[in-house]
Amino acid sequence: MLSRLQDFLSRHRRKFIVTGVLVGGTIYAARYAQRRLVEFQEKQAREFFERTRRMTHFESTEKTCNQVILGMGEEMCQAVLRECSTDELLEQLRQNPKNKLELWEDMKIVAFTRLATYVYASSMLVIALRVQLNLLGGYIYRDIMAEQKQITDELKQQYLSLIRHFITESGIRDLVRYIRTQVIAVIKTMPLSQQLSLNDLEQLFWSLQMAINADTRRDPNSRMSKYLLPSQNPSHSPLLQKMFNETLDLLESEDAIGVCSHNVSRGFVLACDAIAESMGETLQHMPQSEVKTQQEQNLKFNQAGGSGGSSSKSQNVENNNLLNINRVLMALAKLIPIISGLTSRGFDSTSRPQNLPTQLLTFYVVAEKTKTLGANVYESFSSA
Repeated sequence: MLSRLQDFLSRHRRKFIVTGVLVGGTIYAARYAQRRLVEFQEKQAREFFERTRRMTHFESTEKTCNQVILGMGEEMCQAVLRECSTDELLEQLRQNPKNKLELWEDMKIVAFTRLATYVYASSMLVIALRVQLNLLGGYIYRDIMAEQKQITDELKQQYLSLIRHFITESGIRDLVRYIRTQVIAVIKTMPLSQQLSLNDLEQLFWSLQMAINADTRRDPNSRMSKYLLPSQNPSHSPLLQKMFNETLDLLESEDAIGVCSHNVSRGFVLACDAIAESMGETLQHMPQSEVKTQQEQNLKFNQAGGSGGSSSKSQNVENNNLLNINRVLMALAKLIPIISGLTSRGFDSTSRPQNLPTQLLTFYVVAEKTKTLGANVYESFSSA
């Protein structure tokens, strides 16, 4: 019996060896695959929790960023009002002096300077704080993940205080002076009696924007760091110096320049919309004779643009009592109080309807391009 068993094993030895190898290999492969699957699932879970944790931290950073922007935006608006004050000019005009024409010319320059400064300064402040707070948020997140504390409260305060140069030191002052020179170059020769439509005003703002952007040494778009931050880091901390240099690089990047340029263009569009609304309110209080003159001008526009058929003429007659705000002509002297009034008060989140400085800051805060810039900065520095 035993000999027959040995004989059987001997004859089928190769089959047993192959079968054993196959069974053993299968078991090993199954266990290996199971272990790799568990490792993959654990890795996926870790990545999911890390993404969730990073997203939560990013959302917290964004919320803080919005609050800081609106808080500092109020200070920035007050700084602009101080640099572009019309109080003294208005007081002199109330006394009906002999040099009234000269005072109105000065009012013209100050009004346009203040509006353009609000458009540029609001965009620059929002971009700077988006970059700063998301860069800082990225560093803090890395500290959390590494369970260390490179970013101390003192370092955080020193880094965020760099933007104070723009508001409390020479930043706003230098920006106002530069914009004023370009305003003078563009509109100094425009007589106060010149009649302007909304389209003319849009072209005027476009010319002003091109003039401001033309000087590559002082352009607030491509050289915004010149106004926003001090020329040198006042601290001797190596980490703060590194963060300062990184902030400068980000503010001078093509992405930041593109976002600022886009914001400024949209800001002037918002300004034109606000002026159009104020013009409509002004027309409601005009003497009937002036309103009739505007209606006649509208009728001429309609007739010039019509086909000349009887139905077109009939429609023109029916609509001749309606004023198309886009075709209304208004003297520059009447536009100056409107423009000055739109920018005579600073940021006020409680005002309804919102004044222009509040509209600009609010729009820039929620603008998609600005938020994307901040998200890209956070992503880069939180995973570096």
